[in-house]
Amino acid sequence: MKPHDHLSRDDRERAAQYAIGGLEPDAARLYEAHLEVCPACRAAVSACRPGVEALARSLPPEPPPPSLKARLMERVRRGADDADGVQAWKRWLPDLPEESSIIVRGGEGEWQATAVAGVRVRRLFVDRINDRVTMLVRMDPGTEYPAHRHGGIEECYVLEGDLHGPDFEMTAGDYQRLDGGTTHGVQGTRGGCLLFIVSSMHDELLPERAL
Repeated sequence: MKPHDHLSRDDRERAAQYAIGGLEPDAARLYEAHLEVCPACRAAVSACRPGVEALARSLPPEPPPPSLKARLMERVRRGADDADGVQAWKRWLPDLPEESSIIVRGGEGEWQATAVAGVRVRRLFVDRINDRVTMLVRMDPGTEYPAHRHGGIEECYVLEGDLHGPDFEMTAGDYQRLDGGTTHGVQGTRGGCLLFIVSSMHDELLPERAL
C-alpha cells in the first residue's frame, strides 16, 4: 500500500475513525499495515489522539439507558442508512493494497452482518476510484432484501440456492446484469443462497423497502 503525498478528507476521517477504535477488525489490520509505510497518515492519527483521550477523561462512566438496546435493534431491523442514502453496511470499506494482482484465499476474511437480518457479506475487493465492490453475499432461508436503486452496474451470479424477485427467478448457475439507475424490487430466497456480486458502493435503499 503506497504512502500518501497529501491527505484527502476521507483519509483524515479514516485516521480519526482508527484513533477512536471505530474500524472493524479486518479494516483496522489493513489500515495498520498502511500506517507502517505512510508518515502522513501516522501524523493524522497522532493528531487525533490527544482529543480522543481528553474526551474520554472528561466524561464519567455511565451505564447505557435500558432503551438503548431496543433502539439499536429497531435500527438494524429497518436497515437504517446514512443521510445520503448509502446502504448502511457499505458506509466504510477498506482499501486493499494497490497491487496489479491479488489472491483472496478461501479461508481469509470474515462474513459480516448487514443491516438486514439473515444477510451477510464477505468483501473480496474494493475499487474506490471506480465505485465498485466485489463480494460474496449469503442469504439465509426465507430472507428478503429490501428494494433498492443501483448506483452503477450490478452483476450477480448465483453460486448456490435460489433467488427471486417480483419479475425473475434464479437458481445456481444463473447470471443477471443491470445498469446503473435501474431498480431491484424486494428480493428473497426460499432455501437460502450464496451470491457473487459486483456492484456500486452507492446503491440506494428505496422508501418502499420491506423486510
